[in-house]
Amino acid sequence: MYPNFHDKEQIVAEKLSIKFKDLQRGEVVIFEHPLEKDRLLIKRVIGLPGETIKLENGSVYINNKILEEKYLPTGTTTKGQNFQGEDVDYKIPSNYYALMGDNRSKSTDSREWGFVSKNLIVGRGAFVYYPLNRIRLIENLLF
Repeated sequence: MYPNFHDKEQIVAEKLSIKFKDLQRGEVVIFEHPLEKDRLLIKRVIGLPGETIKLENGSVYINNKILEEKYLPTGTTTKGQNFQGEDVDYKIPSNYYALMGDNRSKSTDSREWGFVSKNLIVGRGAFVYYPLNRIRLIENLLF
C-alpha cells in the first residue's frame, strides 16, 4: 500500500461499522487473504457489488467511467494480472468487492486472485499506531 502505508506499520481495524454501513469506494480495509486464510492484508476498495470494472490504458473504469484515484501518486498505472486482464468488462458479484493496493505495480490484489467476499473483510482501517513516529488516523474512519 506504499506510499500511503509502509512496511512494518501496525494498523487497528474498526470492525463494528462494516455490519451496519456499506463499504465505500476508496476506503482502506483489512481482510483475510482469499487464498491463505491465516494471512491478513490491507487494500483499498475500488469496485463495489454489482458494478462493472475494466482496466484499460493503465486506468480503472467503473461502469464505463474512469475512476479518479486522488490517493495514488501522479502517473500511477493499473495493469491487468491473472484474474483481471486488460480491456475486458468484469461484473462484480453481489457481496463481493474489487480490492487493490496503492502500489499498483507491485501489489497482489483482486487483479491477481479475484473479487473478495464481504465475509472475508475484517474491518475498516482506523489508525496506524506503530511505529510511534507514524501514528495517524486513516481518513476513511471519518464517516
